[in-house]
Amino acid sequence: MKGVLGARLRTWVAIPVLMRVATGLAPAASAPSAARVVAEYLRAKGGAKALARVHTVRFEGTLTEPGIEATGSYLLILEEPNRFYEEAAFGGETTREAYNGKSAWRQDHQGLRTLTGEEATLAEATARYRNGGFLSYKKEKDRLQLLGPETVRGRRAEKVEATTTSGAKRQVFFDEASHLIVEEAVPAGDGSEERVFYRNYRLADGIAEPYGVEYRQGGHTWNVAITGVRHNAPVNEALFDFPSISNQPLPDIANLLREVEKNQKTIDHLVEQYACEKSEEEFEVDSRGAVQSKGVKEYEVFYLGGDEVDRLVRKDGKDLSPAEQQKEKEKIEKRIAQYEKREAKPAQQGEDEGKRKKDEVEVSDFLRMDRFTDERRETFRDHGVIVFDFEPNPAYHPGSTLERLLHELVGAVWIDEQARQVVRLEAYLHNSFKLGGGLFASLQKGSAFTFEQAKINDEVWLPSHLEAHVSARLLLLKGFHGNFTDRYSDYRKFHVESVTKPGACH
Repeated sequence: MKGVLGARLRTWVAIPVLMRVATGLAPAASAPSAARVVAEYLRAKGGAKALARVHTVRFEGTLTEPGIEATGSYLLILEEPNRFYEEAAFGGETTREAYNGKSAWRQDHQGLRTLTGEEATLAEATARYRNGGFLSYKKEKDRLQLLGPETVRGRRAEKVEATTTSGAKRQVFFDEASHLIVEEAVPAGDGSEERVFYRNYRLADGIAEPYGVEYRQGGHTWNVAITGVRHNAPVNEALFDFPSISNQPLPDIANLLREVEKNQKTIDHLVEQYACEKSEEEFEVDSRGAVQSKGVKEYEVFYLGGDEVDRLVRKDGKDLSPAEQQKEKEKIEKRIAQYEKREAKPAQQGEDEGKRKKDEVEVSDFLRMDRFTDERRETFRDHGVIVFDFEPNPAYHPGSTLERLLHELVGAVWIDEQARQVVRLEAYLHNSFKLGGGLFASLQKGSAFTFEQAKINDEVWLPSHLEAHVSARLLLLKGFHGNFTDRYSDYRKFHVESVTKPGACH
């Protein structure tokens, strides 16, 4: 926890969902397995049918800290498939956090803000963990690994590590006697770890729920005594949305996006005056959630016609061989020649622009394809921005493959209101996406993407960070779970005419 309550009481769940995961090769029948531990847990929890009937859960309780006489309050509201609202008041401070299916926010002693980075990833994973249950772990394509027996406060337990598609991990300990969860360990988003202990399970509407919860983080301990549990109670949807705290009017999002698009030509002109370095690190996650590095590639980057051009210069810290350098040189020369040919022939420019429009989705398409909600003003990297969530418009029927893919995305966008530029985008697939009915390829639900820019020389926002966590299957082959991160650095200006020279990024 942070401050008094800190990183919110993040890991306690009404229907502890454990990131549902397939478990690789089946062990001997007599040996415990993650799948068997989960099955025993579901039965002890109340059974699959009873859990499937739960759509909302409301928990209320009191909050105490050892050695302090004060008593606080605690509230947790869940709504499937992936919404939660959590509020804890103690010692004159109230901490609130929520995830609305598209973005997460927190309000505490640091103020009110949309969560980003690891904190956002953990919030999305927590929302699924709390709501989804083991009923859908195979469908979710997360990974589960049995780590073996442990002792939790004098009781034997089975330790399981769960890894989501986005790479979020948590460790869960199942009591060998009761088969219920007795402990969890999860990253708190600030480099620390939060440990949660469960006790006093009782039946509520036929479902076993913990009525005693203990949180430990950063040398602090908090205890929650649950005083009431309600399943399937009505929920106020506005509770999950970002709170409105400013009377300053917000721009119309559709008009703002049109202005961003209109500003693009000016941006492209500025972008082509810059070169930079890019480091790309790639990982692969096996069926048990273990991360295996696939190496680091370093590039010199410049821009032609608004498009990024990458020249590979090193792999895993080693310079390319002479043959590899020659191959990269020829690739760049070919790309430059194509650019110069297009620029020299106005008719060719129009033809290429037509092809590009066919392969791209414009803002006008985005406006038809999605709904925009929860608009708010925030500060991002010391700049005032407009933030809004987006989700598919159910009335829109996408035509192209690209449109179908984008129509499955939900997330949030950050726009510099003054510069009329996108500075951050977070999105993930809320449904699986299939090509050829899944015969050729399938991107799994939960695959996540983050793009971020930094303001350079106080004149233009340029790429600074790109991250993806993808779970996919190609041509009916074994599934792939991978992650990659691109980091851009060392931006510097150069003369435009030098673009036509190989190695101009030096």
